[in-house]
Amino acid sequence: MRFVLHFCCLLLLCVTQAVYGQLIHGEVLEIDTRKILAGTEIKNIYNNIGTLADSNGKFTITATSGELVEFRLPGYKIARVRIPHGYIPKWFCIILEKSPVPLSDEMYAGKTEYQRDSIRFREMYGHVLDFPRMSAIEKIKSPFSALSARNREIWQFQDMYEEKEKEKYISYTFNRDLVTRITGLTNDSLTMFMHRFRPTYEQLRQMNDYTFYHYVKTAATRFRSVNRPILSR
Repeated sequence: MRFVLHFCCLLLLCVTQAVYGQLIHGEVLEIDTRKILAGTEIKNIYNNIGTLADSNGKFTITATSGELVEFRLPGYKIARVRIPHGYIPKWFCIILEKSPVPLSDEMYAGKTEYQRDSIRFREMYGHVLDFPRMSAIEKIKSPFSALSARNREIWQFQDMYEEKEKEKYISYTFNRDLVTRITGLTNDSLTMFMHRFRPTYEQLRQMNDYTFYHYVKTAATRFRSVNRPILSR
């Protein structure tokens, strides 16, 4: 009986860990000085649950094998760790490398402003944006609904809203102050550069802080090589 009870407890523990994951412990340090990096933002990408490293750089987060844990701190490159299958270490030592330029604070500020603005408009037009769209098959089955002037206006508004949101995201992220800080360009040269090298929404969504910085720096080098006579005036 005692063996059966012990087996049931062990089985319950395994099921609980499979469902809720297990606690991952560790610390976050800087690559060069090995100083502790308190306040590092840590997030399990799989379930979007996060935490912060404490004043000693220590952290605890729940994750299971195969899940991806992300580490962010302004001024440092983003680090991502895949929880291994099989044996999971009792302690993780995460090393962060400084970003070529501390962009994170400004990029987060722009994205936060974008998110607040989007939430406000989402609440304002939620009843329209939540209006269901029709698939191709549904349009064939219900041609009158598909041809309804009201429905077509709503769907057109949804398309326009989505495009506007993408453009806002680009503008908040690829903004003049941040680009000037990276490139040193100002006035007409800055305007020309931002128009010519404005990234797409899809490109920005695939970039982290470091790749964004590299994109802008590389584009600025190309821009200067082509527009040297104009910039020298």
